[in-house]
Amino acid sequence: MQTILLVESDAATLVACSLILRGLGYTVLEAADRGEAWRVCHEHPGQVHVVMMNAILDNGSTSEFVARLQLRYPQIRFLFASDGTANELGGRQGVQYQYAYLHKPFRADALAGTMRKLLDEPKTRAVSSFV
Repeated sequence: MQTILLVESDAATLVACSLILRGLGYTVLEAADRGEAWRVCHEHPGQVHVVMMNAILDNGSTSEFVARLQLRYPQIRFLFASDGTANELGGRQGVQYQYAYLHKPFRADALAGTMRKLLDEPKTRAVSSFV
């Protein structure tokens, strides 16, 4: 069973996404911010397959957080949810990680399909979904 770390500060969104992901058969760990997400990854080393989070997290540098997490846990892939565009979100030059984007608001089937693609693809290229 694959484990998803869902990082979301909005409680309603956290619950909704968590329910969807659990319904799809994933194990879901939850965090409200970067600090909590970092702690959860340390508590479950090697177990987190995907970190799903807002493209802009805690009004801070998401790229720095992702790069640090990727260095420590290279198996992790990332799913960014945002109301921005791929071009706005894609400016993460120099950071090497497998990622996907979902445009907010998204449907449960879009989340399911994007997560499946992200986990099924070899960890060498990015996938994107704007459904």
